[in-house]
Amino acid sequence: MRARIAAPRLGKTGRMLLLSLLVGVVSGLGAIVFNLLLDGAKEVFLLKLAGYQPPGLPREGGTLVESLAPWGRWLIPVATTLGGLVAGWLVFTFAPEAEGHGTDAVLKAYHHAGGSIRGRVPVIKTLASALTIGSGGSGGREGPIAQIGAGFGSVLASVLRLSDGERRMLVMSGAAGGIGAIFHAPLGGALFVTEVLYRKLDYETDVLVPAIVSAVTAYSIVGYYYGFGSLFITPSDYFAHPQLLPLYALLSLISAAGAWLFIRLFYGTAEVFGRWPVARLLKPAVGGLAVGLMGIALPYVLDGGYGWLQMIFMNRFTWGVLLLIALGKMLATSFSIGSGGSGGVFGPSVIIGAALGGAVGQVFAQLFPTFGVEPVHFALVGMAAFFAAAAKTPLSSIVMVTEMTGSYGLLVPLMLSSFLAYLVLRPDETLYRSQVPERIDSPVHAHEYMRAALVNLKERGLAIPSDVPLPDVARLLETGQPVVLDPEGEEVMFTLELEPNHPWVGRRIFELDLPPDVLVISVMREKADKVVIPRGHTRLEADDRLILVGPAYASQELMERLAQEKEASEQAGAGVTESPNRSER
Repeated sequence: MRARIAAPRLGKTGRMLLLSLLVGVVSGLGAIVFNLLLDGAKEVFLLKLAGYQPPGLPREGGTLVESLAPWGRWLIPVATTLGGLVAGWLVFTFAPEAEGHGTDAVLKAYHHAGGSIRGRVPVIKTLASALTIGSGGSGGREGPIAQIGAGFGSVLASVLRLSDGERRMLVMSGAAGGIGAIFHAPLGGALFVTEVLYRKLDYETDVLVPAIVSAVTAYSIVGYYYGFGSLFITPSDYFAHPQLLPLYALLSLISAAGAWLFIRLFYGTAEVFGRWPVARLLKPAVGGLAVGLMGIALPYVLDGGYGWLQMIFMNRFTWGVLLLIALGKMLATSFSIGSGGSGGVFGPSVIIGAALGGAVGQVFAQLFPTFGVEPVHFALVGMAAFFAAAAKTPLSSIVMVTEMTGSYGLLVPLMLSSFLAYLVLRPDETLYRSQVPERIDSPVHAHEYMRAALVNLKERGLAIPSDVPLPDVARLLETGQPVVLDPEGEEVMFTLELEPNHPWVGRRIFELDLPPDVLVISVMREKADKVVIPRGHTRLEADDRLILVGPAYASQELMERLAQEKEASEQAGAGVTESPNRSER
């Protein structure tokens, strides 16, 4: 009798790892393609049209030499304006959601769209970003490359008919692959996508392993093409002066203040352009013109600027010039991306942070000559501290900067400054407007807390339908739909969320005007991450979500009572405000 050998089945985990590897391959190849497109755009717009070539990055085959045509930099505004015009036409004709910085769009897709990204968005984002940055606009490469990987992950999940959860994993894996590859920071890229989703110290740990697989794969492909090792060449040194820690702490405060200024300038400029009654596709051209005019006198603000950043690490500039670079890069990025142009904000942020840190380091070296201050070390730490504060990503900022620069010996000041800068700046001050505070604030995870409440109720003997899985019951309640509890359909379970101005906020359970036979059976207090078993004296708080049980008509009747109560309250308030006028008469 021949024994049958069962073919091994690929489980969900194995399938996700294989798909993450595939997404990493596409992310790595996409990073190479984008760099080639960017080089081509620079040659057409800056070199041939404007007769200007900024310093390049030696690790990518560039030279730290700025070359000028006989007419100097006077044609740079023509190049930046034309590049912005073509990029604006591309974006607003074919994929308006591709404007701005791409990482924020990926976060929005993760939280609110089930990870769904239109297939054309990465293509348009890639072309528009290459045109914006390649013509001299100030932007980073991580935004478009993150969208290449994330977009492929989304399309792949749709083709294979995967669940929303699996699609979200592949989207963030693609973003990790692109970021890890382009910055030679695979671990930093993987940590970044788990951390950047939330403004507070919360992490999307489910994404981490697929993100690592994708990032390692993408980095390997890019490293094979360009060479392995750190992206920037920096002095190999280590932290050996504890007396400098107070100065690094002061640097973190300055970095947080700089991040606050950059965020305000960036979104303030975007709001001005948004209100301006001009065709949207023309606005990036105006932003490009502004950057080009700045570039005539301050060429450090043009394009990605990584050549200038390498020169900062070589201590080529005085502290006054470094401050001009930091402020100029803030303004130029605000004009380029805030006007509707396409590009990332991580690249400009690390340049701004390094320039600020280098300037502070030079000043400290003059004030404290016996302390052993190395301005380059302050520039490296300033990179991480600035972005940690601006993006709310302290852990991944530390790892990415160490991988990008090979500055592992500076981990102590990097940790101190990055986390302190993060803590100093308020959570709502962020470059990424699509971040949510914590996991419980994401629609992706809202049903998890509802499920915890249902488990609690089931343990207390509530007859939750056995033919419907508990997660499905949680999702139904999360969408506001009542759940029938008995075969006759006479008793239902439903939810009610208390907004800050809800009339029940501050009241105790026994004070509520509930319809007959309606009971509050659970209070989900998500901000405290707990489920409250209600008693008569339990006081309700804003943002509480109540689970109630009652007759089938109870939900509608409760809404009517609340509407009447609100109307009566408003009339009473109006009477109070009118009474002084009557007395005056």
